[in-house]
Amino acid sequence: MQRISPLKKPKTLKEMAYTRIRDLFSSGQLTSSDIISANQYAEDLQVSRTPVREALLQLASEGFLVAVDGRGFKIKDFSAKEIHDLFEARRIIETYIVRQLVGSLSEADFAFLHRSLESMKELLEYGDPSQFLKPDEEFHLSLVRRHDNLFLESITEHIHTLVSILGPKSIAREKGRQAVIKEHSKILEALRQNDGPKAAEAMSFHLDASEKRILGG
Repeated sequence: MQRISPLKKPKTLKEMAYTRIRDLFSSGQLTSSDIISANQYAEDLQVSRTPVREALLQLASEGFLVAVDGRGFKIKDFSAKEIHDLFEARRIIETYIVRQLVGSLSEADFAFLHRSLESMKELLEYGDPSQFLKPDEEFHLSLVRRHDNLFLESITEHIHTLVSILGPKSIAREKGRQAVIKEHSKILEALRQNDGPKAAEAMSFHLDASEKRILGG
């Protein structure tokens, strides 16, 4: 008998509200000065207040939002120390991972990384700068997932989502976006050459530069 794949569980209203709101601040459409009201967002999304409120509470528990005196929530302001700590965690994990992946990436893996890089180039020339971070994140997370360690993957995905709040600052200027493309090209080149130390060095340089761009350096 022909087997069929299981049906995907439909997203709840809370999950949909969570994704929509998170996309707003990760794309730079919301800033830390904006008050996020459950009532207003429920009206905008045309759903009841409860799933929106639950989504906001989840985002707050995950470190993305902070409550504002009964008026709603706002995006968390990260201190310079917190930003450094996030990137330190990324450096430890992602430089290790590229070293481990050397020699094990398939042509399909390289094709995906190349497509992500090409998407960045296209968005640099023609697209909305707020969309630039998506292929950037896909590039990094594809490497983490390829390493096939669920614990590292979960940790890194959470760190990347936190960094997505800060991301628009790092690519606000075209010069910053051009630098990101060049840095990713160096990582890809080193992986193609099966050079672990060079790949780790390129990744470390990229993450150091990203941190400096966010901090305005």
